[in-house]
Amino acid sequence: MTIVHLQKGLNCYNPVEKSLQYHLKVEARFGGYFEIPADSYNPWRKQYDPERFARTLLRSKEPNANFHLGIVDVDIYALGMNYIFGIANPLLGSAVVSLFRLTGPRLEERLGKEAIHETGHLLGLTHCDSPRCVMYFSNTIDDTDKKDMSLCMQCRRKIEE
Repeated sequence: MTIVHLQKGLNCYNPVEKSLQYHLKVEARFGGYFEIPADSYNPWRKQYDPERFARTLLRSKEPNANFHLGIVDVDIYALGMNYIFGIANPLLGSAVVSLFRLTGPRLEERLGKEAIHETGHLLGLTHCDSPRCVMYFSNTIDDTDKKDMSLCMQCRRKIEE
């Protein structure tokens, strides 16, 4: 089971739940709201380090949780990258998706794709070479828009083994 946590003030659980259940067959449950720790903000970059608040998600007392997925609306980054849409830490069983750069008329679709992508990493999948697969690395929002919501056959086989 994946527990979905939302940054305080957000209301976007339903598209995430539906995407995970339909495309990954992963049961999702709302785990409540959380606040982003102030120390995760990097003033030089004017962005947030999601690794710093991914651990916050693990404080949930959900006994049946395999994974924790946080949804935020702040700009996030990883070392060596200008920005990212999401990040997963399979060792912690925790992932984060940011709405910051997913905005626009396709927001729910984009959020669903990124939630599936990061949860796929938690399930052990790596980036895929197929640009249509949801596990393809999105360097730009156009990459996200061109991807399907689903896994390619090769990635699907990996999680069904």
